[in-house]
Amino acid sequence: MKLGNKIILSFVCISLLIASLGVLSSWYSGKIQNHLVINSAQTNRLVEITSSLEIGLYESLVYLSAIKESNGILEGQTTLNEPTLTLLIQQFEEQIDRIEMDYDRMYDFFENSHLQSSGENLEEANRLSERIKLYTNLSKEWLILLEEDAEQASVQFNTSISPFFRNNITPAISQLREQTLIYHTEEKKELSLQLSRLNKILGIAFGASVLLAVLISLYIYRSIANPLKKLRDGAQQLGQGNLDKEIEIQSTDEIGELAKSFNDMASNLKKRTLARDYLDSIIESLQESLIVTDEEKAIIGINKAGLKMLNYSREEIIGLPVTQFYDMESMGDIYKEKQNDGSIFEFQLLAKEDMQIPVLFSESDLINYEGEKVGSVCIATDITERKKSDQAIRDSLREKEVLLSEIHHRVKNNLAVVSGILQLQAYASSNDEVTKALTESQARIRSISLVHEMLYHDHTLAYINYKIYVNDLLDAISKMYMSDTKDISLNAEVEDISLDVNLAIPCSLLLNEIVVNSYKHAFDGVGEGKICVSMMENGEYYMLAVEDNGAGLEEDELKDSKSLGKTLIKTLTSQLKGEYQILSGKEGKGTRIEVKFPKRKLNSARKSY
Repeated sequence: MKLGNKIILSFVCISLLIASLGVLSSWYSGKIQNHLVINSAQTNRLVEITSSLEIGLYESLVYLSAIKESNGILEGQTTLNEPTLTLLIQQFEEQIDRIEMDYDRMYDFFENSHLQSSGENLEEANRLSERIKLYTNLSKEWLILLEEDAEQASVQFNTSISPFFRNNITPAISQLREQTLIYHTEEKKELSLQLSRLNKILGIAFGASVLLAVLISLYIYRSIANPLKKLRDGAQQLGQGNLDKEIEIQSTDEIGELAKSFNDMASNLKKRTLARDYLDSIIESLQESLIVTDEEKAIIGINKAGLKMLNYSREEIIGLPVTQFYDMESMGDIYKEKQNDGSIFEFQLLAKEDMQIPVLFSESDLINYEGEKVGSVCIATDITERKKSDQAIRDSLREKEVLLSEIHHRVKNNLAVVSGILQLQAYASSNDEVTKALTESQARIRSISLVHEMLYHDHTLAYINYKIYVNDLLDAISKMYMSDTKDISLNAEVEDISLDVNLAIPCSLLLNEIVVNSYKHAFDGVGEGKICVSMMENGEYYMLAVEDNGAGLEEDELKDSKSLGKTLIKTLTSQLKGEYQILSGKEGKGTRIEVKFPKRKLNSARKSY
């Protein structure tokens, strides 16, 4: 049952009990008091009736005496006073009628009131009734006798009627009145005792009601105060950090629900505390420095790595502005540019004694569960050693670049020497075939030398811009095979492509052989011609094409040829892991050789050419 329902039901029960006792007490005491009032009224009424009856009887006796006296029956007189006698007799008869009426009223009163419950009163009333009837009969007979024998009537009045009245009627009336008063007194006493007992019972009932109210109050107190005390103790335990404390649930009312809520809260707090402790352990175990600030940029939290990096204790650094540790003098522009984009950037922090520490730094807003900014979180990774290592690597790389550049330069120079020797040998030879072979070899060496020359001049030392290389190579070939009898133009359409040395040398030799082959064989007997070189990227492949408008060449001729140039074309295409095809030129005139090879590095082990 709910606590509110318990309290309401308890107060309703107490109120109903007290109200019931009040109503019952009022009804019963009213009943007794009403009975007392009725009894008193009836007793007074009876006294009034009996008094009137007694007075009437005395008056009747007085009338009889007056009749006797009016009749002149005194000292032997017999003279009748007729008018007076007649009047007295008439008044006596009227009085007798009133007596009978009073008696009937008394008897009716006895029959219709509670006084008849007294047997003695009823018997006394019956005896009085008989005596009154006897008295009235005697009186009536006496009047008759008075008319017949006045002397005898006088004797009878003195010996019978008057003594009977005084000895039987008057005492009976007094006795009836006294008994009625006694009965009234006793009944009043009984009713008073009943009222007293009622008061005692009501006192006991009210005492029991008070006791019941106290018991109910104790029950409510036990239902409220004791659980609240346990809740208070449990809350104190929770406040002291004892999250294992569980409040005993003894009911299903609001306090029981509150105890259950406390237990659930303690369980959730325990889980969150464990999660927070676990998270704190993770944060403390981080090798990166983590700094938490409030909205005013004051430090409110920092892990061990941050304390070690900045060389501060936790007590010293908490509350200090985080900007105190930013090297804004030399890194201010970088910080202003990067701080709000959430990126990681190189920055510089200031430790104790203004020692500069290079770090990888990021700063982001700290958002609470309501989505409001409450501070910021800064993460810094000390890169001092990495910067030293990078500097050492850069120094070493610079040395190697210088060495590699020197190697390319020396290779280029050596190839130039070899090319010069071949040229001198060609000038010294009188055999056209030997001169031709030496010139072709010189062109091949020139194509390799040109690669090393471009690598020497390029800062990467690993890649060359092949568009520039093709133009330089075609210019060299044109100068080498320039003739007064033929006008052959060379055109290049090459995309901005960078090739590493492992692809550049075989591709250059291949291009040299194809272009030289076109120079030598495509324009026999022709005064002018055109050679077009194109190279582009096509997905994961390079496409190299050389097209002339000369005599043309069949693919079978290239396959069946035993010449060194054509052998080199097939060999170099194979080294490039590519494939070639020979097509007719535009409008079916000339030859177009297309070579397709993948965009990949060849094995670093160089072939000998």
